[in-house]
Amino acid sequence: MKEPLTQHTKHDETTIRSIEQELGVPNLMARILVARGIRGPGEAKTFLYPKLEDLSDPFLMPDMKKGVERVVDAIRQGETICLYGDYDADGVTSLTLMKNFFKHLGVTPLIYIPERKEGYGLHAEAVKIVKGKGTDLLICLDCGSTNVEEVRLAKGLGIETIVIDHHEIGAEIPPALAVINPKRGDAQFPTRELAACGVAFFFLLGLRRVMHTEGLLGHTINLKQELDIVALGTVGDMAPLTKDNRIMVKHGMDIMNRRPRTWYRSFISSKVAPDRKIDEYALNFIIVPRINASGRVSSPLASLDFLTCEDDEGSALRLKKLQEANKRRQGIEKGMVDEIAGILKKDGVAGRNSIVLFKKGWHVGVLGIVAQKTMESHGKPSIIMTDVDGIWKGSGRGSDGVDLYGTLSSLSGLLIRFGGHRYACGITISEDNLIPFRNAFDNALEGYLKGSKKTIHVDARAGFDELTKELMECIEQLSPFGIGNPRPNLLLAPSSIIPLNYGRVKIIDGNKKPWYGYMQEKFSAPLSGNIQIVASPALKQESGGTFINLNVKQVL
Repeated sequence: MKEPLTQHTKHDETTIRSIEQELGVPNLMARILVARGIRGPGEAKTFLYPKLEDLSDPFLMPDMKKGVERVVDAIRQGETICLYGDYDADGVTSLTLMKNFFKHLGVTPLIYIPERKEGYGLHAEAVKIVKGKGTDLLICLDCGSTNVEEVRLAKGLGIETIVIDHHEIGAEIPPALAVINPKRGDAQFPTRELAACGVAFFFLLGLRRVMHTEGLLGHTINLKQELDIVALGTVGDMAPLTKDNRIMVKHGMDIMNRRPRTWYRSFISSKVAPDRKIDEYALNFIIVPRINASGRVSSPLASLDFLTCEDDEGSALRLKKLQEANKRRQGIEKGMVDEIAGILKKDGVAGRNSIVLFKKGWHVGVLGIVAQKTMESHGKPSIIMTDVDGIWKGSGRGSDGVDLYGTLSSLSGLLIRFGGHRYACGITISEDNLIPFRNAFDNALEGYLKGSKKTIHVDARAGFDELTKELMECIEQLSPFGIGNPRPNLLLAPSSIIPLNYGRVKIIDGNKKPWYGYMQEKFSAPLSGNIQIVASPALKQESGGTFINLNVKQVL
């Protein structure tokens, strides 16, 4: 079902007209903006044309000043700095940003990325290893917010720690010198839902500002050119594309289009990515999976080496390795997805609030993506686990309306460790607690999903005559599209819908003009009469021409 369309108030109508007139956009575009919470021409202009000057002040982040000043001291004293990052796209891009910045300063930090079999987060053994390499300052990227004991161990060994992260924080904040995380309870930073690479970018903005003020920079460091990396990590971690995230991703994608750096040029020259304007599809389904692949089935260092390589030939060779890892990942993933589909077909999922599966022999590197596909197929929070050296490790993905991290927090007594956020998590659990956890997790979700119905948000009711090239050019200004900022859905009233092949449909409007699109719901006979559709319009190129394609989400 769709969310009901609310009637515009007199104030809304005035706002719509003022946006239409002052920005020179179609009335439908103004209606879409107002439906998305825009309250005037000024807000509309800021949203459609975000400027880097609109980014929030990095020093609104808790502990930012302490963390920046400690890094400045470490650089001045020539101390050994170790960057410790997570193995996924968000962690690797966070490491890339920091490594690139330190390179400008002539500083070569140690790098430590745990492999998937070690599990998510900071590990005690890793702390001992980096101590053995002479680490004075440990910077945790995309992890560390729940690693109280590990940070305490580092402190006891004489290592100071800075946490730069975005995951939910537990009841106790780690005893680090600085915990820079917009999800802290005392945070005043306007964008709570940053990806870790976004937090790292703001840290570097703060670090550059202080170093410039103190005369420590020998040359200008252009952080704007790093926004392609921020865009990659932010989209890869499915952070909402609103507020600061929107500004960074929009500018990052613009940089990829206008001044592509070595890593992205390799994607194009190797014909892995199409040689056209970068879009959300290419980021989500071509680039991010390959950056994630090495961390899933081999060493995540391969992705870091690729993103930081500045030589075209070397970059192409590194991309080839990522391609091979991705192909291997796809094969492993397909085998697990097919196996799980068979298990669920046999056992059924009716009456369950969740899907929790565990089996020895499953590949630990693809648990997260398999959990995502399981959740998408069945619409229920899913956790998939396997045995790693006698301890069970798992990844979970939450569905709409479920706070996955909050639910796990209530079950922490059954877990060895856990981390994550509302939509994704990683857990470690003993074998004895597998079945008790499965039952407790399902019970904890009681009420979340009972009676819930999938809703489709509708931005505006529209006439087919409003679907113009001018409108579509304006709609593209709403991009990048993704979590928190989906493509607009419009409520349209066709006279009939005729099924074609492979999900294609012909839509006839009230003036008998044909439109074309796709529809997931299968039907064999034409639909007509008093019908309405919820559809998302997008420009599509085909046979040398450009036309408006309607992605039909629902027929009412």
